[in-house]
Amino acid sequence: RQSGNEFQKCGEPQKMKRRLFLQTAAGLFAAPAVIRSASAATPAEAQITLPPAKDLISSFGWITDVHYCTSPTRTIPKEDSIRVYAHSMAKMRQAIDLFNTRKLDFVIELGDFKDCLDNGDRPGTIAFLQTVESEFRRANAPRYHVCGNHDFDKITLGDFLDNTENAGDAVGRTYYSFVKGGIKYIVLDACYNNAEGEHYSQGKFNWAVAVVPKVEMDWFRKELSEGKEPVIVMTHQLVNTWDAKSQKIPDAFFIRNSAEVVEAMEKSGRVLAYICGHFHKGAYSERNGIHYIVNQGLVERPLPHNVCGMVHVDKNLNVYVEGVYNERSHVCKKA
Repeated sequence: RQSGNEFQKCGEPQKMKRRLFLQTAAGLFAAPAVIRSASAATPAEAQITLPPAKDLISSFGWITDVHYCTSPTRTIPKEDSIRVYAHSMAKMRQAIDLFNTRKLDFVIELGDFKDCLDNGDRPGTIAFLQTVESEFRRANAPRYHVCGNHDFDKITLGDFLDNTENAGDAVGRTYYSFVKGGIKYIVLDACYNNAEGEHYSQGKFNWAVAVVPKVEMDWFRKELSEGKEPVIVMTHQLVNTWDAKSQKIPDAFFIRNSAEVVEAMEKSGRVLAYICGHFHKGAYSERNGIHYIVNQGLVERPLPHNVCGMVHVDKNLNVYVEGVYNERSHVCKKA
């Protein structure tokens, strides 16, 4: 597993340029003492050199797998997972504070925005969602959401939509597209139980069974056929099934009809990258000109460990993934 001090180059070797700075989680909310005492400055490394601003056509910030709730820390040894729920809000505050210092077209959270208590109920779980959404709204840029499996623990799909807000025409939708800086962004929702379109809701799902249903796949192919903009696709779950063995990713983390999604992207000839979360360790691969970037989960490990990032596209359609804090960075050259 790479640490935040390592750099991954997509394509060819490159010297890593480092600059260490401190980003402090200022103004922490009133919360349990463990959060206040663990809010020390988080070290961050600028691991890549970005092109001049004049050469960038689109930039956005992302966070994923916040899992906000008040559950005690949970360890999942088989996933090398230590979920420190009590630090999620402070980490998210760091990310939003940082995003607000940069000129971004939008910010997006890639699913599993909230979590729940094992013995929790619907009103209490809605309260977790409202709290984390309130923090997300501090972002100065337009905001978007991606559906994650934990977003539907103990609450309905309607509850999720009523208590979150996407920008522009994406309001009230779980899959949608928009254009920023000449890049078409397509957000998919794979939180369905089957191809017929039964959506996860109020805990009625198996997280290991994620499907992009037929109606949405038809919409996706149509979106890929319309316009001429290069495309970046985002969702919560993974589709890079060819990495399952080499990167030790369990089958449960992949969309069941991943091959169908990948085929649509490859046939279009327009997709630069597919970006997701869900697998908290993160991963990267490239196939047939598309870069697959799996971001690490914010909930993992106590502060000062943190992960978030920004993605930048230059006029030559190279994609720069600027990992922040302990997240990896990537320079993904246009095929």
